[in-house]
Amino acid sequence: MKKIFTLIITICLFLTLFIPTDAFAAVGVEQSEWQDIVLSDEEFEKILSNNPNNNIMPHTSGLIDSYSIAISKSGSNLIIAGKTSCVSSVTKCGFTKVIVQRRSSSSASWSNYQTYNDLYKEARSYTLSKSLSVPSGYQYRVICTHYAKKSLLSTQKIDNTSNTLTF
Repeated sequence: MKKIFTLIITICLFLTLFIPTDAFAAVGVEQSEWQDIVLSDEEFEKILSNNPNNNIMPHTSGLIDSYSIAISKSGSNLIIAGKTSCVSSVTKCGFTKVIVQRRSSSSASWSNYQTYNDLYKEARSYTLSKSLSVPSGYQYRVICTHYAKKSLLSTQKIDNTSNTLTF
């Protein structure tokens, strides 16, 4: 009896190896790739002026000099503009995450539409200018975390939220 029970368990475990790993993936979720775009200084500053909360820094450790994130629209594209400026002694500057969120006009809660991680470089500042094709019928915003790293024990992160647009 033990041999039969052991054989059945072994066969079941062996068959589980053939189950695809994406068997429970979400179906029907549209994903858009964002594109790098080139904005003039005037266009970039005009987009950033859409968000009155940029550069409000009540408590900082001094690694991030200034920060901003804002969105604009161009046809059916969401234009994302952001900047993190750091002190000269940092080793990394940018964003640890940028999340595009959306909600229908009848909903009070936001859902994540696209998430991008680790957008930083070894420089004193990082400028983000992206375009993302989005479906209409939603409100959009971007939440992000500005990031600066001086050493292993000296980092700074600031959460920020862009303005909201309806498509």
